[in-house]
Amino acid sequence: GGEAAIVYAFETTEQRQLQAEYTQSQKMFAIGQLAGGVAHDFNNVLQAISGHADLLLLTHKPSDPAFADIMEIKQNSNRAASLVRHLLAFSRKQTLRPQVIQLGEVLSDLSMMLRRTIGDRVVLDMVHGRDLWPVKADTGQIENAIINLSVNARDAMPEGGRLTIRTANVAAADLPKYRVRGQPTDMPDLDQVMIDVVDTGTGISPEILKKIFEPFFSTKEIGKGTGLGLSSVYGIIKQSGGYVFVESEVGKGTTFRIFLPRWDGAE
Repeated sequence: GGEAAIVYAFETTEQRQLQAEYTQSQKMFAIGQLAGGVAHDFNNVLQAISGHADLLLLTHKPSDPAFADIMEIKQNSNRAASLVRHLLAFSRKQTLRPQVIQLGEVLSDLSMMLRRTIGDRVVLDMVHGRDLWPVKADTGQIENAIINLSVNARDAMPEGGRLTIRTANVAAADLPKYRVRGQPTDMPDLDQVMIDVVDTGTGISPEILKKIFEPFFSTKEIGKGTGLGLSSVYGIIKQSGGYVFVESEVGKGTTFRIFLPRWDGAE
């Protein structure tokens, strides 16, 4: 018979997290669309510059004072073309030549180059799962992605450390065990082949972790990175039908986890 106040309390943490993840995915999609369009147009301009530089080289001898300048134009256009390839990889608009491959064999062939790339201070461990399932992907692009991750791992261990590249089969029923908390995923419940790239480096703070796959985002000093390495890894894996996640702890190291769908023989 008297006045009353009714108080409702709603837990909105999960809803806010989903909204933030959706906003981030929309932003990444928009950046990818923009990067792809700009990269194609820029590539056309670069071809014209490079082609005219080649014509000038044909008409100038090495003893000509202008020869060195023309070579500089040619070399810089080649560097710019490399950046375009990274952008196309991020925007998932590059041309891939997928084939059925065994990841264990691909990574074993790559191990010698990786050891030279990461240097003597970093110990490389290759741990392959038994009877890995085949996957369908572009061998060169998968190698490119692993090299990018390994170089980043090396830079995160200036005093040396250990880089472990681990492969394993993950059945669809076991996928929840390997999903990284706090990161959105629409990964279907299918059999996957997993690649873990684990370092014992400085780790990545949560604030930086949110932006890690964005193009041109880099924590390296000016002149020591383009900020396109991880974004191109993201694009290569997504264009190959796979997924890539990252988990890290400051002072303990970082793990990049790649999933590629098992090839079942059907087109």
